[in-house]
Amino acid sequence: MNTFLISKTLRYLVTSGHKYGHRIHSPFVYDLIQSVFRAKNKKSTFAVIEKHRKKLLHDSSTITIEDFGAGSKNNTSNVRKVNYIARTSLSQGKYAHLLYNLVKRYQPEAILELGTSLAISTSYLALANPQARMISLEGSKAIAAIANETLQACGVKNVSVRVGKFDDTLDSALLDLQTIDFAFIDGNHTKEATLRYFEKILPYCTERSILIFDDISWSEGMYEAWQQIVANQNVSVSIDICKQGLVFFRKGIVKQHFVIRY
Repeated sequence: MNTFLISKTLRYLVTSGHKYGHRIHSPFVYDLIQSVFRAKNKKSTFAVIEKHRKKLLHDSSTITIEDFGAGSKNNTSNVRKVNYIARTSLSQGKYAHLLYNLVKRYQPEAILELGTSLAISTSYLALANPQARMISLEGSKAIAAIANETLQACGVKNVSVRVGKFDDTLDSALLDLQTIDFAFIDGNHTKEATLRYFEKILPYCTERSILIFDDISWSEGMYEAWQQIVANQNVSVSIDICKQGLVFFRKGIVKQHFVIRY
């Protein structure tokens, strides 16, 4: 039982607000809530991706993985069923929709993802802007192979999946993309690694950049990392939606932090 996650979620439910943008005086954040958080999408928009998600959830085949991150709290074996990975690692529908809506609204041209997994979130990000250049990093060769099958099945053609430890692949990915307009950090859930990735990505960010950190409430260490990121002087707007943390670098905005129900 993840007692920290339960405690943090309860605090979030008590303290979060502004689900519909009420009492928010920041025009940027108000627009974000209305155009992204509250955006309605037709089910047909994601039909291909969700059909493939169901396929993965029913795939009982086993693979041997390399796990360079914090690992699973429920399964310490490197031999895992694909459907177990799908159940425990893939972004839930509403959070995948949020990623899609963010990319659809702000149209980033260079997208980075740390943690491809089975490429469901990857597909959401890529299909929201098919013209974007996207690099997704994955630690396990076996998982990356399935991820590439997912991308092919979903008709995604603008993503390069790179395999290896993030510390070995991140620098070259940053150099190839040159700037980071959007990054989704969803891998190696430790405080030290999360802060290290943030510091590496930060010099490539611009005023338009958006960083999304997944599982900020997964552990005390992850939440401490999130708090340090929020406090960074380059961050102008930060939003805590319990599972994920959103970071913006907009100029001319008074530094503000929001806890928003999503």
